[in-house]
Amino acid sequence: MCGRYTLRNSQAVKNKYLLNIDASYNIAPSHSVLTLTAEPTLMRWSYNPTWAKTSMNLINARSETLSIKPSFKVAKRCLIVADGWYEWLRTDNKKQPYFFHMNDSLFNFAGIYTEYNGEKGCAIITKEATQSLSRVHHRMPIIIADGEADSWLSGKDIFDSKSSEDIEFYPVNTMVNSPRNNNVDRVARN
Repeated sequence: MCGRYTLRNSQAVKNKYLLNIDASYNIAPSHSVLTLTAEPTLMRWSYNPTWAKTSMNLINARSETLSIKPSFKVAKRCLIVADGWYEWLRTDNKKQPYFFHMNDSLFNFAGIYTEYNGEKGCAIITKEATQSLSRVHHRMPIIIADGEADSWLSGKDIFDSKSSEDIEFYPVNTMVNSPRNNNVDRVARN
């Protein structure tokens, strides 16, 4: 599961997408997030099928059920721009956050979106974690390389991108556990 992520490098976003954004070190569900469809756009990180009578507010969707579950059959595809994410390792009664990144570069999560009650909302697609990452968490977001972006957006399933092999991680300060803590100190090595 991916429940928090970062988009810290606002200069890289400006250079690549010609957008001015504020750096964010602790993006949480329900936040407005940068996505790519035909063009860059902001969406709420909270997915709801168009037919739902009440909000479901899904933040992740399993790749294994993407074509099976009714909740995802009406979904359109998007990319969610990021430069890192957090996962928590549970040991005894403690939860230690880890920060995952790709040499601090921008990358894209595979995503889906729909419009619900007049608002676009998205979810991150996840898969079984690679062996090296599974010691922290059994799931991970699907990373889509820039060269695979058009294929993903046009409907091709890309669940095993080579980009997943370039992920590094390290423990970080437990203050990241609260989404209110949104500054550079949260991603500093623990």
